[in-house]
This record gives sequence, structure tokens and C-alpha cells, in this order.
Amino acid sequence: MTDAQKSSADFLAAAQSILASNDETARKQMFGTAMQAMAMLEAPMDTVWRTIMSAHAPSALMTLIKAGVIQEIAQSDSPLSADDLAKVSGADRLLIVRLLRPLSALGFVKETNQEEYGPTPITKTLVDRALLGGYQFMYSAATRSLANMPFYLEKTGFAHVDGAPGPFQDAHSTTDNMFPWLVKDPPMMGNFNAFMSGQRADRKQWFDFFDIGDILLKGASTDPEATLLIDVAGGEGHDVAAFHARYPDAPGRLVLQDLPPVIDSIQELVPKVERQKYNFFTPQPIKGARCYYFRSIFHDWPDADCIEILKNTAAAMKPGYSKLLMSEFVLPVTNCPLYPALLDVNMMAVLNGMERTEAQFTKLLDAAGLKVVKFWSVGAETEGLVEAVLKD
Repeated sequence: MTDAQKSSADFLAAAQSILASNDETARKQMFGTAMQAMAMLEAPMDTVWRTIMSAHAPSALMTLIKAGVIQEIAQSDSPLSADDLAKVSGADRLLIVRLLRPLSALGFVKETNQEEYGPTPITKTLVDRALLGGYQFMYSAATRSLANMPFYLEKTGFAHVDGAPGPFQDAHSTTDNMFPWLVKDPPMMGNFNAFMSGQRADRKQWFDFFDIGDILLKGASTDPEATLLIDVAGGEGHDVAAFHARYPDAPGRLVLQDLPPVIDSIQELVPKVERQKYNFFTPQPIKGARCYYFRSIFHDWPDADCIEILKNTAAAMKPGYSKLLMSEFVLPVTNCPLYPALLDVNMMAVLNGMERTEAQFTKLLDAAGLKVVKFWSVGAETEGLVEAVLKD
């Protein structure tokens, strides 16, 4: 075995070991290392050409999702011909053949014979409710904004995006922020909510690494009418439901807050969790809760809006008792991993928002009369937790 073969074998063995450990953080770190290795080994010309051609396959995939072709392949127990797919979807046979070529090369489908296709693990995964909704939402809302962003920023003299109007408003010919825009499109809102619930379910929960016992439960009011935790803008309630499942005997009320269309769309939620319609740009109606929890909220907004949200929350907090917890990516100041770096660009293009560093979070909280207690981290590849209280 040559040195190159041994090095490759050792790398693959390390990857298999990490996969077997089911450690998601380690898997993402290893994936980042593999990406770095690919960047080192790939010829610069190949890298440029791969980037140039990177938009084509997502466009083909979105087209075949909208036509229902991908869903048909995913649910079929046997390979389907292009003629079969044309018949059930109504799409042209030759169009299907041409668009499936790059998707087959990338492993999204398996070409079992000439113009005959079957599912792969990627196909099966893609049609999961959260991922299928996520892909359609991201392509409809984000990809158009990202494609337009260079031309929009050129018109602004390449000024930093800090609030509306921004790339999203320019690309979609609207004055609305993304969230009011979504409310006007219920099917797209459904895709978005499915996407958010899937993202939450797939990630490490904040209470897996935050000291719930000593910091939240210890010293919490035992009055059954007292509020223990409010999941602010918590979507379909997956986070607060997961908290209740982990701590079923925790005292006090658990409350899920979100906009009326979101609350009205919830089909299932554990009875312990109360639902409340609330817009966080208005004063927080529940005073003196032990914990006001926000997951993936502040990266959606520019600084001025974040400060307004935080001030509305701070006004409801009880000094020396209430906690504010923000589950967010905290960007390192150097060598940022790829995923949170790309997410930051996405926030700029779609929501005029941003991912933030420790210093940027500290500045936001200070402007709202709050101070950081601790940044809880399990690595830059995944969301951490910002713990804050009222300033003295």
C-alpha cells in the first residue's frame, strides 16, 4: 500500500468511526475537514467551473418537485420509466429525461435502465415533510434573493444591508418583510413552518448542554400559576414540547407564543403547553417569567429590530429572577465554519438580518438593558446559547 493509499484509508476509517459514534457535532467537524481537503486537492480551474455550474442542478430539482416527479420516484417500490412519470405528472417526457440527468449524476435518483429511474437514500430523505417544505421555501424565497443580491448591492454602492428595503424586497418586488410576505401565501407559510420544525428536531437541544437544574429550576417559583418558560416565536412548539418531555415534573406554566396564523395552524401540541398569540414587536404580556426563550429569532432581524424585541422582553423580566436565553449560532471571529458562514449570507439576502459574534450579541443586549451571563457553546458548527439577565 502506498503512502497515499494508507492516508486515504486512515481518513475513511476515521470518518466511519465518527459516523458510528452518532456524534453530530463531530460529524459536522469531520465534514468540514473533508471539505478543506477537497479544496486543497481540487485544481483551481475545477473549483471555478464547479461553482459556475452549481445553480443548474437545484433548478432541475425544484422543477421536478413542482411537477411531482421526485415524489413519485420516492414513493415507488419499483423503477419508473420516463413515460410512466410523464403520465402521472403531466410533465413532458423529454423534459423529465433531461432534468433527471444531472440529478442522477449527483445521486438524487438512480438510473436503473435507459430512461428508467428509482429512488436513492437521498430521494427518500428529500420527500420528508420538513425537507421538502424547506427546499421549496428556500428556492422560492431565498434563491431568488441570493441571485439578485449582487445586482441590488451594486445599485446601493455596496452598502451593508441593515434593514428593509434589501435584496429580498428588490427581488420579490415587495415592501414587505419576509414574514408578512409569507402570511399572504399560506402554502409557502406551511413549507416554512415544516422547515423550521424539522431544523429544530434535527439539532442538539439547548437543555442538553445548559445547566437546567442549577440555573433554571433551582430557585424557580413553585406556584402553579407562575410561568416557568415562554418559547417566544416558537413555531409549532417543538422546543417547548421537548423541554416538557425531558422535565415533565418541572413546576409552573409552559407557554408557546407566535403570530396568529402560526398558532392557528398548529395541529398537535402537548396539553401542558399553553398557546398564546403574540407579536414580539409589542410589549411582552407575561410578566416575571423564569425564562424567556428565543430560538433562531435574532438572526432574522437587523440590530434596531433586535433591540426593540429585547426591550419589550426586558420590560417584562423580574430583576434577579428572570433569564433570557437566545439559541443562536455564535460566529467565531476567525476561521468560521462553512455552514454558519453561508447562513449569515442567507440572512442578509432574505431577511436583512445576520448571524453574530460574541461582541455583537453583547452590544445588542447592552443596548436593551441586558447583560451576558455566559455564552454556552458546543462548537461553532452548531447553535449555542446566550444566557442574559437584566443589568444591575
